[in-house]
Amino acid sequence: MTEVICLGEAMGEIAFAADGSHAIGVGGDTFNTAIYMARSGTDAAFVSAVGDDPFGAQIRAALAENGVEDRLVVRDGESTGLYSITNDASGERFFHYWRSDAAARRLFLNPPALDAKWVYVSGISLYTFSDNLDALFEALQNSGAKIAFDGNYRPRLWKGREDVAREAFARIMSMSSLVLPTFDDEVLMWGDASPEATLARIADLGVETVVLKQGPEGCLIHSGGETRHVPVPGAVTPVDTTAAGDSFNAAFLASYLGGGTAEEAALAGHHLAAKVIAHRGAIIPK
Repeated sequence: MTEVICLGEAMGEIAFAADGSHAIGVGGDTFNTAIYMARSGTDAAFVSAVGDDPFGAQIRAALAENGVEDRLVVRDGESTGLYSITNDASGERFFHYWRSDAAARRLFLNPPALDAKWVYVSGISLYTFSDNLDALFEALQNSGAKIAFDGNYRPRLWKGREDVAREAFARIMSMSSLVLPTFDDEVLMWGDASPEATLARIADLGVETVVLKQGPEGCLIHSGGETRHVPVPGAVTPVDTTAAGDSFNAAFLASYLGGGTAEEAALAGHHLAAKVIAHRGAIIPK
């Protein structure tokens, strides 16, 4: 049985630098996490659908190169989604998407068997499969796997459907053993007044462990009724914050599922995220 299935969408990526130059690659939040988990030695699989096009081929090649199991990546007649990304002087990201008819959105018309100890899902995964949410939740329930959820809320994706998003996010969190939200995202979605309010709201859903990411302020870990702060070990000047949360989650999961404490896992997450944001692009060189 696979240790962790990462469920979501991978897309073609066009990254524009401040000088106007650009690079073409592939990326996607759960895709990035799957790659960084595999690099950390975890048995990871990626489950999605891609088009029969150059971006789909590049996605499959990247999974193979990094040792990510891809037997449940479906080749579909629809095209692979595409996004562009630009960064401001601080490294903050701005996205544009072309994904409404992407192959991944059709995956749960014929739900895959999610045979793993853990399934990792994000808020962007929920958006990707939002036309078939009942099928997604049924597949997760039937899998018997523990669920790890990363909020990753993007308001533009859910514009006009904010109530659907909140219902889906609350539903998946109530099924999850581990939730890895980002405080800024939780404020946008729920209007939380403080990190403590976010932790209390999620813990009330029955989640065993909550790891609340706060960027340069580190993270808060809530489990067993207690909250601990794990700061970032050192100052980092970001070049590109793409995949900061994805890489943190990957290293956290690799350490935590390998027997590390939540604090040890958070430090591993901080270290990897610091390396990733010091480079341009979601996937840094090996």
